[in-house]
Amino acid sequence: MTTITTLKSAKEFANISLGNSKMPGTTFAQDSFACKVGDKLAKVEGSVCASCYARKIQKLRPSVNQGWKANLEKARTWLTKNPSQWVAACKFQIERAANKSGENFHRWFDSGDLDSVEQLAAIVQVAIETPSINHWLPTREAGIVKRFKANGGKIPSNLVIRVSATMIGDKPIAGHETTSTVHRKGQVVFGHECPASKQGNSCSGHLGDCRACWNPSVKNISYPKH
Repeated sequence: MTTITTLKSAKEFANISLGNSKMPGTTFAQDSFACKVGDKLAKVEGSVCASCYARKIQKLRPSVNQGWKANLEKARTWLTKNPSQWVAACKFQIERAANKSGENFHRWFDSGDLDSVEQLAAIVQVAIETPSINHWLPTREAGIVKRFKANGGKIPSNLVIRVSATMIGDKPIAGHETTSTVHRKGQVVFGHECPASKQGNSCSGHLGDCRACWNPSVKNISYPKH
């Protein structure tokens, strides 16, 4: 079993961020230009990736671009050499931040997406080893999720994987326990409508604290296109 004892050593293998002021807890980001499905959708008008905010940030902020690319390279390196090292580094940072902030929520990929079945398996292990943390993983890599499950992989109850529809206005993708969609004003809202756009693009505000994305009983989240 791999043990990490300092924040400095943990960040050598993965960088978990506390910098997102719009949602509770921690986040993990990697290179959005390396998305597999997302890179194709970014070129399709009307898709949920056509106006990717993460790509805009990477183009505008070189330091962010460098950091997110480095996070992907670290993941690819350590998931090949020693997956338990990457798992331990993520676990250490997520638990440390939760203990300090009191927020037991973590989002995977506020930039980028699943890179491989191996990465999903490692994320599942992080969730298993942090049972008090609520994990949310939005993805367009339905194929990776399916392959993981076909190989016998099980998703722990504290990890909610939301497979996203590909086009704005589409209904939820069938065959997945939890999903997400994007709608424009006047289009059908499937399931729970995300309130963030009505409270400063934040999970918390005058409408209250929303944690639906992390809630497995909420089958679909519909995000307003903005």
